[in-house]
Amino acid sequence: PFLSYRHFRTRAVDRQNTSSTGLYGFDHLKSPKGFQRFVDEAIERSSELIDYISGMPSSAEIIRAMDEISDTVCSVVDSAELCRQTHPARGFVEEANKASMKINVYLHFLNTNHTLYNAVKKAEQDGHLLTEEARRAALHLRIDFEKGGIHLPSGKLDQVNQLNMDAHKLCREYGENIINDPGYVDIFPASRIPRQIQHLLKPIYRLTSGVSKESLGSYEDEQEKGFRIITEPRTLFSVLQLTPDEQVRKMAYLKGNSVPHANHEVLDKLINSRHELAQFVRKFEASLGGKCPQLSGKLMGCQSYAEFVMQLNMASSPEVVVSFLQEMSNMVKEKADEEFNTIRNLKRDVCGQRCVDLEPWDEAYYTTMMKSSAYNLDSA
Repeated sequence: PFLSYRHFRTRAVDRQNTSSTGLYGFDHLKSPKGFQRFVDEAIERSSELIDYISGMPSSAEIIRAMDEISDTVCSVVDSAELCRQTHPARGFVEEANKASMKINVYLHFLNTNHTLYNAVKKAEQDGHLLTEEARRAALHLRIDFEKGGIHLPSGKLDQVNQLNMDAHKLCREYGENIINDPGYVDIFPASRIPRQIQHLLKPIYRLTSGVSKESLGSYEDEQEKGFRIITEPRTLFSVLQLTPDEQVRKMAYLKGNSVPHANHEVLDKLINSRHELAQFVRKFEASLGGKCPQLSGKLMGCQSYAEFVMQLNMASSPEVVVSFLQEMSNMVKEKADEEFNTIRNLKRDVCGQRCVDLEPWDEAYYTTMMKSSAYNLDSA
């Protein structure tokens, strides 16, 4: 619940004196090692709150304390995730990775904590003592606990926990593969790459044979400069947006959208793991020869993972989501077709050809060109 439930009270950060704070306004994050203390203090404070909740205070206090646990833990989760995905310094990224792994182990403890689950159920039963906002929080917290299988017998809960842990590891592996193995394309000569993005790329060189000035007819090796495009998302977008050479855009686009190959297997495993998690109760009941009374009306036992994650969302089922998307598609289709034709016609004007299709690697480049022409913008 502490990943899917988001606290309804957000910690305020003083932005007037940011020079004395670390990353994202947190004092601990002035240096990479600060992530260690950031995690430790979050766990210490959350443990204090768990002890407080175990004494079964009033329902309002239970929800307030649960909210503070969520706020405390999610501050670490969100900061670590943002840092490891975006920070340019390797030291910060490595410490954020460590923090992320440690806090996720603690999240597993929180999400399977029966003391917290029983307290939330008590608070929900005393709903008349709560504000509407607190009642809604109690409901969502209880259901999120049950999505994690906390209502199952201990042996079955262990299996659900393992499925959740497997899914989490696969999600992390998927993201790490993208970061560690983004793929690359080598482009020669260097003149094919516009100057305004050359600083983003790695210069490379290859030997070529050329005619000697001293003796026509003899040959000597010469170095030709080029650039290696690492097709990670930010660099790839700059290349697609600003490179006039269509073949360069095409090669970069195809490579960037086909790697890392290891993720094909990771994605298959993740889909299977999530599907098994969604169907777990259904399979458990079937093994008992029918409905299990103590689980009647509980979550899980869904036909698909999509149905599982839609529980209690504004869109209550996958069918509602699909219907909404289809309706939105119909609403915007006419305008989208109009914009597509405008961009395609611009490409035809630029290329001087009568029958030119707009390719996936063309959209960013010609959209940027069209915006620059219409609004006098300088994308560089």
